[in-house]
Amino acid sequence: MAARDSHFHPRVIIVVGDLHSDFVKEMVRLAGECDLAATRCDDIYSAAAELARHPDRFLMVTGTFRQLMRGKGDFFALARRNGVPCCCLLDRESDVERDKILAVVRMGVRLAGETAEIREFLKDRLDAEGYRSRNADEEDFFGEKFRTTEDELKALLRGTNG
Repeated sequence: MAARDSHFHPRVIIVVGDLHSDFVKEMVRLAGECDLAATRCDDIYSAAAELARHPDRFLMVTGTFRQLMRGKGDFFALARRNGVPCCCLLDRESDVERDKILAVVRMGVRLAGETAEIREFLKDRLDAEGYRSRNADEEDFFGEKFRTTEDELKALLRGTNG
């Protein structure tokens, strides 16, 4: 599936940044290589709206530290609440306060010094999830997330016994 077709793809990377930047182009290319879609957002506000619209589709958010850290780092907290990890490129040319870096690292944000490290993070995420295409097979339904608890099973059985 093409990286641009993010509306129908089950797993998407949100890329925050300027459409014409080398970083964004590289991240969109990386998504395509991994058979993922990329949704490009101009800023954290449009990225937050994307997270709200499709909470279960996103594999990760990436962008430069400067872009994602706007405000007080609230975007990182939002992504974390939604279970979406962030991996951001630390721009060596910008002045970043050490306290801000430490704060986001404590939130679980992954920092990268170059795009190759973001590639590695993404590959690790895909491996950890045992990424499969949208076409689920029979084994998927035996996974832990589809199992009912004993209480749920009892409630279901009570409902059928009238």
